[in-house]
Amino acid sequence: MIVRNFFVFEGIDGTGTTTQLKLIKERFLREENEGRELIVTCEPTTGPIGALIRRGLSGEYRFTADTMARLFAADRGEHIYGSDGILEQTKAGKTVISDRYLFSTLAYQGSAGDPQLAEQLNAEFPLPEYLFYFDLDADAAMNRVEKRNARLEIYEKREFQRILRNRYASILEHYRIEHPEMKIVVIDASLGIQEISEKIWSIIRNKPIIET
Repeated sequence: MIVRNFFVFEGIDGTGTTTQLKLIKERFLREENEGRELIVTCEPTTGPIGALIRRGLSGEYRFTADTMARLFAADRGEHIYGSDGILEQTKAGKTVISDRYLFSTLAYQGSAGDPQLAEQLNAEFPLPEYLFYFDLDADAAMNRVEKRNARLEIYEKREFQRILRNRYASILEHYRIEHPEMKIVVIDASLGIQEISEKIWSIIRNKPIIET
């Protein structure tokens, strides 16, 4: 199932997804005047399960990778199907952009733990209309992360980020073949911030398109 007017930003840590999300939100508010509404969200969510995940990511709680995969799936279920969730918002004609979605679990927890479990937990979730993948060399990405963060999260390690980049490449190839109805846009995250923003904006500026 494809959720129309649902967009996802993905990439290893430090590729600039959060920065671009902020810029697109600002531009949408500045340039849209037809009553269309943008909802910006993220995973982990700000809900109670998301808060627990964040404590795991910080290292405060030591969960196994498979436990993290299960927590992410539970958080994602509420994110999609819960009150004011993604399905409800898109059905109301709103554009929704999420910083990370099920592809992160397939990459991160699928690399750190059981990849089959990660796949099983996420097999039934609907897919976005567009997946924007921000691609960047792992060392360059980690240079950004280390510059901005004094304390790193559990997955913010150079060798693991290299593994993640390769795994994301496999994930994208799988979805290109098995789910061609989902549009995948690969972003060169080494480009300038404004150049990246323009490319994304050129795609989402006319959303939502309400289909009857």
